[in-house]
Amino acid sequence: MILSKRWRFLWTMLPKLEYTESNEGGTSIWDLLEKSLQLHKAPSVESLRIMLGPQCPVDVDVGKWVSNAVDRYVRELTLSLSFLSDPASKRLYTSKTLVKLNLMGKILVDVPSAACLPSLQSLLLVNVVYKDQDSHVRLLLSCPVLRYLLVIRNKSDNVTRFIVKIPSLRRLKYIDSQSLEKNGSGRSLVIDSPGLNYLSIIDSLGGNFSIQNMPCLEKAIVSLYGFYPNDKFLTSFSSVKYLYLAHIKVASCSTINFSRLIEFQLILPSQPFIDHVPLSWNQPSSVPRCVLSHLEILEWKLFEGRREEKQLLAYILENSEVFEDGGNLTDTFHEC
Repeated sequence: MILSKRWRFLWTMLPKLEYTESNEGGTSIWDLLEKSLQLHKAPSVESLRIMLGPQCPVDVDVGKWVSNAVDRYVRELTLSLSFLSDPASKRLYTSKTLVKLNLMGKILVDVPSAACLPSLQSLLLVNVVYKDQDSHVRLLLSCPVLRYLLVIRNKSDNVTRFIVKIPSLRRLKYIDSQSLEKNGSGRSLVIDSPGLNYLSIIDSLGGNFSIQNMPCLEKAIVSLYGFYPNDKFLTSFSSVKYLYLAHIKVASCSTINFSRLIEFQLILPSQPFIDHVPLSWNQPSSVPRCVLSHLEILEWKLFEGRREEKQLLAYILENSEVFEDGGNLTDTFHEC
């Protein structure tokens, strides 16, 4: 198909631009990116996506095109670099129109004290490097209407104490899968976001946590390898309707009232050199109300029929008013 000359530069008015470089080698797309952005004439940019691989020269100036996009009222911006650089430029952190910002890879996050992102609602920080301990704090404080935050940390991001204190935040996903490395020890996470209704935490070491002030939380997914939560930690989740705990060594939480809990899932920690996880329990003086009149579905995977397991199961069956007969239980009870 042949287009007439009058359609030749129609693309220069497109509101969405994407430049993605393969990680499989070959030549860089940087020259193409620069030339095409020089020709782009649209007065506004709805979305700009720049993902540069290892073949891209490390001295390229990504910052000027970020500034150019900010000047043209960009709403969504994605930057991904495989080399350490500060491509954002200070202009990025004062954008009045930016709604969604994704920073990924070896991007140096250097946030000025005058940062202000009044429209930003979604922020992804994936394996970035922060200039100092306070850079992420300044960034989050500059987002008064932020609703969604995803943080994936690498083993050397220059932050020991990660603080999430955002009144407007509704959803938070925090992943620190590198902390099993020796230089990842001693990290901590502080959450003080009263508007949260969804929280997911995955930490391969189970470091230090301070979680408070979450009265609106409805769903929580917590996977902390080898972590022994105390009552103070678990009390932070007392308002949830759906609670999923994985790889956590729960000793007791008898003093906590999960008054709204509808669904609970506990995945016990597994070890490669043991055949089973020991189970022990003490029969309570009174039957928990959730067992007595609310428990409808019990799913117990990898049931082995050991004495302690049978005792616990018998207690639930004897005291539950919801289970009508063993046949109904068999339908929802799985042995793997």
